[in-house]
Amino acid sequence: MRLLITGGRGLLGKEIAAAFCDRAEVRSTDLEELDVTNPAACRREVDGFRPDMVIHCAAWTAVDRAESEPERTRLLNVEGTRNVARACRERGALMVTFGTDYIFDGTSSRPYREEDAANPLSVYGKTKWAAELALREEGGDHLLVRTQWMFGPAGRNFIRTILEKARRGETLRVASDQVGCPTFSRDLAAAVRNLLGAGARGTVHFSSVGETTWFGLARHVLERCGLPAALLSPAQTRDLPYPAPRPAYGVLSKEKYRAITGVSPRPWEEAVGEYLEMIESEGGTR
Repeated sequence: MRLLITGGRGLLGKEIAAAFCDRAEVRSTDLEELDVTNPAACRREVDGFRPDMVIHCAAWTAVDRAESEPERTRLLNVEGTRNVARACRERGALMVTFGTDYIFDGTSSRPYREEDAANPLSVYGKTKWAAELALREEGGDHLLVRTQWMFGPAGRNFIRTILEKARRGETLRVASDQVGCPTFSRDLAAAVRNLLGAGARGTVHFSSVGETTWFGLARHVLERCGLPAALLSPAQTRDLPYPAPRPAYGVLSKEKYRAITGVSPRPWEEAVGEYLEMIESEGGTR
């Protein structure tokens, strides 16, 4: 199998490459090799490499910056997805890409299912929903995996930021009124393998099991690493300097994922623990 990855040097792209290197000839690209906002470049890349599958990880993920740069966000998230999807359809390649809980408005009283209505609150959420629509409009063979609160060894993430600030002795005010579920990028890459192995198509949700708040996650991380919890205080989202509105509740249902793969995701605490062990082995919490 020939696999093309976009956004290959990002938080998820590196894990995807590692997860598939034993079963595919992998070509991993990033902006220097492939600008997905350029339709001709997408077509040239797909025609030249002739992939059986494209895993599209390239995306604008700076949620707050998106509020002040909506056109750049739209160009990468919507038109980038459309361009890759069109090139895949024309070549007959399967396209795998990723969505977010930010397409929902956070008013649900239960985990969001794949068929629940979208009502995004932020520029980021609106462009990710528009990207989903563009993918479906192109009509090619595809798998869309929605996820949330991702962390991992490649790149910046909430957990590493909390640890760095705590080590510097900074006071941490963290939102206690947003509920979701942390997801390890390595687990997400493995989930994509499981879904493809089961022949999944369409839209599927994946995250770890359980739920917490950003404050709860930060407290867990500090306790696990033996750092003073006195540095941490809960805050309401409205009192924090975040330009982008967030869904108050964004937990994703894993029922469909379990039904398709026969696999249950692990608890978020276990996944976070493995990641923290990785950081500790690098001297990252000293």
